[in-house]
Amino acid sequence: MLLGYALSPFGHRSDAWRQAPDDRLLGFDALLEQVSAADAEGLAFVLLADRLGLRPTDDVSPTAVPFEPTLLASALATRVGRIGMIAAAATTQHEPYNLARRFASLDLISKGRGGWLVLADGGHHDRDVEFVDVVTALWDSFEDDAFVYDKTAGRFFDPLKMHVAHHKGAHFTVRGPLNVNRSPQGRPVLAHLLDDADSALAIRTGELLLLQARSADDLVAAAKRIGKAINAAGRKRDDIRLVASISPVICSAGQGAEKTSAFSDIDQTVEPPFAARLAGTPSAIVEQLKDLEATADLDGFTVFPPTLEMGQRFLSEVVPELRRQGLMDAGSGTTLRERLGLPRQEHPSLVGKEASR
Repeated sequence: MLLGYALSPFGHRSDAWRQAPDDRLLGFDALLEQVSAADAEGLAFVLLADRLGLRPTDDVSPTAVPFEPTLLASALATRVGRIGMIAAAATTQHEPYNLARRFASLDLISKGRGGWLVLADGGHHDRDVEFVDVVTALWDSFEDDAFVYDKTAGRFFDPLKMHVAHHKGAHFTVRGPLNVNRSPQGRPVLAHLLDDADSALAIRTGELLLLQARSADDLVAAAKRIGKAINAAGRKRDDIRLVASISPVICSAGQGAEKTSAFSDIDQTVEPPFAARLAGTPSAIVEQLKDLEATADLDGFTVFPPTLEMGQRFLSEVVPELRRQGLMDAGSGTTLRERLGLPRQEHPSLVGKEASR
């Protein structure tokens, strides 16, 4: 069972900030403490969702991390050892070349632990497809061994192993190449959110699909739809990791789940509207996760803790129980792809060569 942790300064309930002792939780050190705890417990990735790409107009969300995601991910990656860094970036807010360069840089800084949460503009599918295609083409600007650093011959790189995109499409004209070495994992991981909106781009390009639904039953139904869509698109289910968003409310034995939180008297509409609420003791939460994983054919879960307390309790009480039952998949290797059990992305120029051997 793969696990990810969605970062938030106070928690993902819209009123969680009211229980915070002070505003220090907005600082880098406090966020680092959360990520370090998730890393220590063997979680595969941390998600920096950036309010799902929505820019503030006349309000500022208390659940959003107050840093630019890729910059924060780069800083965090230098301070924690294994956990992957998946940062959000919207196709409507960035230029393809600079975004490709940013995530390629993140992957080098993190030694292969980077991922891009693609926030697409659902109303412009063709543009989104072209945007992602341009970014991935730029990530393939150089083969793995293109930079030879041959001082004797005076060759910095092998030009035969440089691949210029020369892209001219309906929405973008990008020549390339990217001026960053190839990613340690071939390419950063492509992640997508899945909800009731158009999921065609996610099904076509996604490697880590983040399934969102309001309840466990809705998750099961949505997962079945996505499974059929993956098959219809001609992709293999084994090449994709499907993880569901959950909001855990953890109580002690003999304590009612409705009394586990300081927010028990507030309507559940303050909960994350995109994460299924699971409530109960740590062992009961584990049973619910096991049942959901099997029923919906999931690979794991992304934890959206409603409060910091619930996030801490999930890490300190639920994760050890998962590990005790042999259910926790900490993954092997050092890159995010290895942690997720995904293959390294070979350079396109080598795919045909490998097949002909």
